Amino acid sequence: MTSNTEEAFPPNAIAVIGMACKFPGADSVSEFWENLRDGKESIVTLSEDDLLAEGVSEKALANHAYVRRAGLMKGIDEFDAEFFGFTPQAARTMDPQHRLFLQTTYHALEDAGYPPPKIDASVGVFATSTTSGYLLHNLMSHYDPEKIIGEGITFDMVNLSMSNDKDYIATRAAYQFNLSGPALSVQTACSSSLVAVHLACQSILNGESDMAIAGAASLRIPHNVGYWHDPGSMVSATGHCRPFDVRSDGTIFSSGVGVVVLKALQDAIDDGDRIHAVIRGSALNNDGSTKMTYAAPTVAGQADVVAEAHAVAEVDAASISYVETHGTGTPLGDPIEIEALRKAFEISEEDRQGPCYIGSVKSNIGHLESAAGIAALIKTILCLENRAIPATLHYTSPNPELHLDKGPFKVRGEYGDWEWDGVLRAGVSAFGVGGTNAHVILEEAPAVVPTAEVPGPQVLLLSARTPEALTEARAELAAELSRPDAPVLADVAYTLEHRKADQVRMAAVVDKDSAGKVLTAEEHDNVFIGDAVTSAATDRVVFLFPGQGAQHIGMARDLYDSEPEFAKHFDECVAGFDAELGLDLKAAIFDGSARDLERTDRTQPALFTVQYALAKLLESYGIVPSAMAGHSIGEYAAATIAGVFDLPTAIKVVAMRARLMHTAPRGVMVAVTLGPEAIAQYLSDDVDLATVNDPGGCVVAGTEEGIRAFQARLAEAGITARKVRTSHAFHSRLMDPVLPEFTGFLSRITLQEPQIPLLSNLTGTWLGAGEATNPATWARQIRATVRFADELGVLLADPDRVFIEVGPGGTLTASAMRHPKWSERHRAVRLMRHHAQSRNDRDAFLLGLGQLWAAGVDVDWSPLNQGVQPHLVSLPGYRFARQRHWVEHKPMEGRPAGADGVNGTELPAAAGGAAQPAAGGRSPLEATLTRIWTQCLGVSSVDRNANFFDIGGDSLVAISVAMSASHQGYDITPQDLYDNPTVAALSKALTARYAAGGLARHSWTEIEHPPVPPNLDFFLENGIADRGRWRIPVILRLRPDVTVDDVTAVVTAVTNHHEALRLQLVERAGIWEQQIGEPVESVSVATGSLPAGVEPGSVQERDAVFEICRAQIAEQDLSGAPLVATYIAGAPGAPGYLALSVHAMVADEASREILITDIFTAFGQRTGGQEIVLQPVPVQWGEWSQRCAGLATHPAVLESRDHWLSDASAVDLRLPLTDAADAPTAGDLVRLSSVLSVAETSEVDDVRRSRGITVEEVLLAALGRAIAGSAGSGVVAVDLGGPGRSVLRPDVDLGRTVGSFTTVYPVSLRCASADELGAQELLDGVHEMVEAVPHYGIGYGLLRYLYAPTARAFASIRPADIAFTYAGTIPDMSAFASDEAPVQFDTDAESPVRESIPGLGHAVELRVYRSRGQLRVDWWYDARRIDGSAAQALADRFGSELTGLVAEAAIEEELDSANEELTLVEFD
Repeated sequence: MTSNTEEAFPPNAIAVIGMACKFPGADSVSEFWENLRDGKESIVTLSEDDLLAEGVSEKALANHAYVRRAGLMKGIDEFDAEFFGFTPQAARTMDPQHRLFLQTTYHALEDAGYPPPKIDASVGVFATSTTSGYLLHNLMSHYDPEKIIGEGITFDMVNLSMSNDKDYIATRAAYQFNLSGPALSVQTACSSSLVAVHLACQSILNGESDMAIAGAASLRIPHNVGYWHDPGSMVSATGHCRPFDVRSDGTIFSSGVGVVVLKALQDAIDDGDRIHAVIRGSALNNDGSTKMTYAAPTVAGQADVVAEAHAVAEVDAASISYVETHGTGTPLGDPIEIEALRKAFEISEEDRQGPCYIGSVKSNIGHLESAAGIAALIKTILCLENRAIPATLHYTSPNPELHLDKGPFKVRGEYGDWEWDGVLRAGVSAFGVGGTNAHVILEEAPAVVPTAEVPGPQVLLLSARTPEALTEARAELAAELSRPDAPVLADVAYTLEHRKADQVRMAAVVDKDSAGKVLTAEEHDNVFIGDAVTSAATDRVVFLFPGQGAQHIGMARDLYDSEPEFAKHFDECVAGFDAELGLDLKAAIFDGSARDLERTDRTQPALFTVQYALAKLLESYGIVPSAMAGHSIGEYAAATIAGVFDLPTAIKVVAMRARLMHTAPRGVMVAVTLGPEAIAQYLSDDVDLATVNDPGGCVVAGTEEGIRAFQARLAEAGITARKVRTSHAFHSRLMDPVLPEFTGFLSRITLQEPQIPLLSNLTGTWLGAGEATNPATWARQIRATVRFADELGVLLADPDRVFIEVGPGGTLTASAMRHPKWSERHRAVRLMRHHAQSRNDRDAFLLGLGQLWAAGVDVDWSPLNQGVQPHLVSLPGYRFARQRHWVEHKPMEGRPAGADGVNGTELPAAAGGAAQPAAGGRSPLEATLTRIWTQCLGVSSVDRNANFFDIGGDSLVAISVAMSASHQGYDITPQDLYDNPTVAALSKALTARYAAGGLARHSWTEIEHPPVPPNLDFFLENGIADRGRWRIPVILRLRPDVTVDDVTAVVTAVTNHHEALRLQLVERAGIWEQQIGEPVESVSVATGSLPAGVEPGSVQERDAVFEICRAQIAEQDLSGAPLVATYIAGAPGAPGYLALSVHAMVADEASREILITDIFTAFGQRTGGQEIVLQPVPVQWGEWSQRCAGLATHPAVLESRDHWLSDASAVDLRLPLTDAADAPTAGDLVRLSSVLSVAETSEVDDVRRSRGITVEEVLLAALGRAIAGSAGSGVVAVDLGGPGRSVLRPDVDLGRTVGSFTTVYPVSLRCASADELGAQELLDGVHEMVEAVPHYGIGYGLLRYLYAPTARAFASIRPADIAFTYAGTIPDMSAFASDEAPVQFDTDAESPVRESIPGLGHAVELRVYRSRGQLRVDWWYDARRIDGSAAQALADRFGSELTGLVAEAAIEEELDSANEELTLVEFD
């Protein structure tokens, strides 16, 4: 920037700290300056085809008075409605001037370094726009003016006015950006925007505003059209604006948006803001009546305002070297303006050193009407910043009426430097029709030392709301950085750091030469893109320090060479180890051999040195851990950072440890992909479990002979053990000889309590103060098993943890990511390259810092600038989505005489398709209501059961709905919507109203009681006697502040949202029918409390909660509500609980997920002070029931009867059971449980994968063998459950529908022993049996219960005695626990599957599910029909048969222990 130190600024000086614009031919400030510099005219000639397409008549085009020129702006029909929170309908009916003003204001605030919501100050808004051509030309063309205006005020007119009138532009911006200063819409015609700047300055000077936004939006609509010229008018006949030129013949009206951000100069300097320019002073006045006509200008008025501005600014006219004039290029206006300037400048008391250039931006972009002044101001600021004055276009020789020879004024006809000795000052004028004149004095910004080029790379941070927007932002930034005059890279990085961070984030490590290439590459090692994690937690960061095996020659050399902080701590460690061990550790790390570095007495000091220096480097960038864990030797680095050891002590201890362990007896270590429980059976007395890296990966250590025998035992079981490249068996009994000496050494060391929480390898949990200061802890650490997987489990319990690998490679973060508790909210960051990567370690480190920023961790980037203070620079602003929101003009001839508009006519729907009538045979009334709602709410679809007021409706929209419906012939009032707030309810109410007059219209949706689906028929015929107890328990933990009222509101909302939760089954004359109740005001919620003295979180508390839930279930019968809730209050300040039970007849597995999702959503909204708005349900239970009944006569279903009858005839085997006359009660049912180990489960998965079959099929095959062993060979009937939700896909979407869609059907399972039927043949047969089931099994129930001709034949088939269910994987919900959430999952995620009794009345039910990597098997049996010992024998046989079947079917893998792949893992 320039030097401006000659005099102090007056106290009324205002800084321009941000600006943004969108003008013809320019979408940004930088593009605008390029056009000015290059002398580009942005007024273009329109083609005849384009004009005809816009509706301009051929007659008009043939008229010489029609000028085919216009200043066009790109994207006036586009708007990022979602970014600003508008519905598509609201966006379409809003003036584009308002929309573009919002986006430009955001960019201006972003340029100032205060993107919303970062502003913590009183900010005023002073804005203007022109009369809305969009309202008058486009929107109103869809209305009948006589009805909307001629008959008095209407709701539509009020609503359109608020969305389009210029009165609301300032307050709309204040509302959108939460700005609490004054908000004024300014209207003084062509001077409006410069008047807005003046008022903004005054507001700051008066103390009303700390900052102020001033700007304007002016759009000419229709846009892509020319204009009519009349002789004597102010518009140009030639289509060129030629200010000051002898050929001047008028102006051209154009379009544009411009905004500046202002702050008191001293405040801006104190706050370190980037200052574009300084407003020294400004003035306003009016011509009064001393002129020829109202619209005519006067010399006196303009001269006075210029002179007054000079006085306010305390500057002499002789110091003004440029004036950006109003310069309309009219024969009358230009001479008056130059004469006024001459009179004002004659007051000067100082000698002028050179000419005062004059210019007019209207020659470039035309006359922007109310935005003309802001365009002139922004141009002049750019001139000051670039110390150059662009040409005023089309200037050849002066208009003689200007008399330029009589004053200091000259017109610059070409671009040139602004040459002036001293401070650069300029004036800017804007004069409005009606006489309001404004003049502003600008001065160049205070001197700022330019940012020096900082050697090395920078980290560029970008973010957006969508991946698409981020991609576009990358391209824009790359283009900006590829320009010859691109800003200094450090300034670019600094500016981007101050931008608002959105959801999708990118960090790129670039240097000056590679920036464009890296940013535009589809993939690059130096670019990271990921989703942010929003968290209020401050204890998220975890340091993980790897152990031996991660080291490699040259590790961290790049960091040593480029990061002084790293080098300082590295050298400190090296000096200490050199003294202790007598070696050149630095040379060993950077220049030694791999074999030498693998020596334990080299490796451990080397790793400690790199890790300690890296942790200190992180601290210099503001990254401080809240917890730490280290793997073996890594634990010593962690303990040193935590303060257990000071650095000199740590160096002595690590040196001694390394020396002693190096002298220990040699041994062997092998890695095995088994968990500690599974591996235990293969261990012997001569090998030890050395490390548990993750739940499915361990390392075993021992003598060479012991490991050889261990590998042989594994090979017999088909398990591979991979040899680890090491010379010693660390963490094994072979370390015992060094323990006494190391213990004695440690006893002489002073240890301190950790200052940062630290986890222990010994226990797998937090290291207590007593343990940390006990020398025995650190001695045992080299011998005991490293419980790193347990440490990860503790850390991963917090769902927002960010794990940083503080050392080479990424082994520990990889283990964390493989851990079962890893969730999508966790983040892992690696700071150094893997030894096999050809990357620069500093690039890897800087990208890691970028990943931390992307994860929501604050980073102090200042060390990267090496003491240089960067500055804000202008960069492309946030890349708004370019979505079209536009209502086209409707030609007059398209509307018949007397036809209604949308006070009769609907506006066009959003891009992407018009709102469609409801599908599926709904009544015309309901389809019409749905269409009206979508139009008035501005959404693409409306669920028939969605609450009007929950999806954006309010009293104003209710009026609009009523008006629109009345034009369709329906008598609806807003009160009708309050009383019936869903389409379904409103349609039903209106139908009843019309039925009273004999006009009811019938459709299937109006059937009061839809038929019972076949799976419920099966339950009612065969199910347990106490039908109400077939319920699924769900326990949720509640935050202490959640009240019973909150619970009631949530349960009520969820119940009203899903028809199935209001379902009642009623028996009449022996026939069951469904009754779906109406939504209710409030659902009853029972309350309970825990026994006194129960400790929160204790086992006793869990037992008490479950007992309340069991009691709740025991009280239910079939007449009760499908969803029953009990609020259980906790102790004061302790969490409470919500005990839910949902009847299985309305809750299959998918339904439970839907309910949990809705409950969590509702609690979040309720406790956040929002209305509960749940995701719509496209198809409700009643509609499904109706459709299901219709399937009974479907030709494909009827054709399937032969399959079912043939299958039934093949059954010739039954379990040895006692018949019972009555259905069982809940008390008759007994459960036997067993668990397959992780290894056994893995073997089942291996068979599944290798055979290309399902887990269910493997389990069914084992069941067949078990039955053969108990009851003999043959074919037995087994009832299975099918995915009924898939039956009508894709036509019917049941993805959000609550209900029981599980079909119940029998299969004929062949039962044979292993001698009779081999594993492959058995599994193939089961697979073919399952694949042969038609239509997911629904046909069996339809033909059995809903199709009379086949009902008798199917009724004669004996029901299956045994049922089989595979419930899938039960997620570990402990990873999702958060004390901050209002509702949390119960940690016992298995209880809904484990605790719910079987309800379909089978003698035996086999239920299998997967949890924590293990298959869990529950056998339920009716104790009246099968003896307990027989049931136990069947369960035991199933387990053994499953193991045998898997072993028989498994594909053996050849093991070549001599050529095993050597793998580096974390160990000592």
